[in-house]
Amino acid sequence: MHLQNKAYHLTGMPLTNPAKKLVLAAALISAFVAFCVYIPALGNGFVEWDDPLYVYENPNIRGFDLKWAFTASVVSTWAPLTLLSFALDYSIWGLDPFGYHLVNSILHSLNVFMLALLAARLAQAASGFGAKGLFMTALAAGLLFGIHPIHVESVAWVSERKDVLNAFFFLLALHSYVSYAKASRPAFYFLTLVFFVLSLLSKPMTVTMPVVLLIMDFYPLNRFKTAGLKKIIIEKLPFFGLSILTGVASIWSQTSADSLSSVTKWPVSSRIYISVRGFLFYICKTIVPVNLAPLYPRNIVNGLDIWFAVYALFLLAITAFTVRMIKRTRALFSSWAFYVITLLPVIGILQVGSQAAADRYSYLPSMGLVLLVAAGLGWLIHKKATAFVPVLAALVVVSSVLSFLTVRQTGIWKDTVSLWTHEIKVFPGFPFGYVYRGVSNVAAGNYERSIADLTKGIELNPGKQVLFDAYSHRGIAMGNLGRMQEAAADFTQALSLEPKNKIMYQNRASAYINQGAYALALSDLQKAASLEPVDGASYTALGLAYARTGDRENAYASLQKAVQLGDNAALQRLKALEGN
Repeated sequence: MHLQNKAYHLTGMPLTNPAKKLVLAAALISAFVAFCVYIPALGNGFVEWDDPLYVYENPNIRGFDLKWAFTASVVSTWAPLTLLSFALDYSIWGLDPFGYHLVNSILHSLNVFMLALLAARLAQAASGFGAKGLFMTALAAGLLFGIHPIHVESVAWVSERKDVLNAFFFLLALHSYVSYAKASRPAFYFLTLVFFVLSLLSKPMTVTMPVVLLIMDFYPLNRFKTAGLKKIIIEKLPFFGLSILTGVASIWSQTSADSLSSVTKWPVSSRIYISVRGFLFYICKTIVPVNLAPLYPRNIVNGLDIWFAVYALFLLAITAFTVRMIKRTRALFSSWAFYVITLLPVIGILQVGSQAAADRYSYLPSMGLVLLVAAGLGWLIHKKATAFVPVLAALVVVSSVLSFLTVRQTGIWKDTVSLWTHEIKVFPGFPFGYVYRGVSNVAAGNYERSIADLTKGIELNPGKQVLFDAYSHRGIAMGNLGRMQEAAADFTQALSLEPKNKIMYQNRASAYINQGAYALALSDLQKAASLEPVDGASYTALGLAYARTGDRENAYASLQKAVQLGDNAALQRLKALEGN
């Protein structure tokens, strides 16, 4: 990015050439370090958690289908630009995970670069730091954000392309807005709007950006005094309109996939608890990034209790302190407001999925905290030039520790078994890790291991969907080991949870056939064939079962039906039956 002199001062003095070079060097250093730290991620594979739906089992990314991309809801998320980025990846890399990880790492490094530049621009706008102060501000912002282990999930998980792509356009929008605030040129305003739209198309997380721009107007851009409240509000109206439309689209995508939890399942009191706790949870994990997990179980929350009061008091105390400090410095309030506002879309009021929190949710909100710390270090250098060397040394030490933790966390995402093994290590008393490690071992053909994990997961009494996954996959493992009676029992348990699951009827029928229980198998296959959507493969399976019992008439009728429904495999079976 070309660093223009006029884009770097609002209330501060214009930057000198040495200052611009130092800031650019800091941004490049932090981006390079971030990319190097994530090099181990390039050797990771896909994981069997959203990656099949987004990438390697998704036939729609094998071409650039704009209609599908803009109307699809994948894993309850409307993110057309992310889907198109996967289609572009497929056209280049096929299904080699290296390429997908490389793109994620590049996007993250670009985000680090832009955040470092943004930190310097905002610091200069607010306080007019000297060259060394701006260098430290940019370097600290880039490193603390770029190599923090809490962001590994967003970078090392292919499906979270949403995060890094969304943040890329979000940061471009903020840079454009800072330029607009200085020059008041319509082109910069238009660019801000365009980048905002692109960020929304990548992931709806940035619906709060209009409020973020208002926060920046308050501090450090100081536009409430220079531009006036009326102009500032009018400028934001198109942004608010787009946010509302995107919010509606996002809720539609979640309700259409039946992902939003009902009030009866998760009452308002639990949602409030999760939300209040969440604001502090991410701060704690940022300060002490240990025991990071892919899935923080939601059932650790038991409604309102004494801990809710403690969390709420802490939250109110922090907010009150930042408000009280406004007369001395608006930086605290602005950073805190940025953090709170950007976290609101995922804080837990609308419950989606099984998690109480997720590391990936902190990707954008943590920028506010990072900018505050970075500006503080820059201010320290600005006030006391002799502090530069010890502050830089401390930053190097902290960065080294964060780099080690990030490389270690990246290894957790190497494959599905590694991922869920870590989940079990962090939460040994919860079922998710056991169930999904068991599911992974079924796919890998490690049936004995999978049965042990799935049995443990069932004993820990997971929710309905997880329990269904456990029984259905344990049934498959049992069947592959020749334990047909146990397999049929597991499929029966799975059907009690999802009584209209066609595949489970077919699987149980297969177990019955292997036991010689043809009457039970035919009953299941008839049921499977009758369930919507009616398909030829189900009638083919039914016809073959009839043929095995010697019922040629029904076998012929079923295979004919299969042919009518377009199952080509049934045609050969039908000819063979006619030949006999």
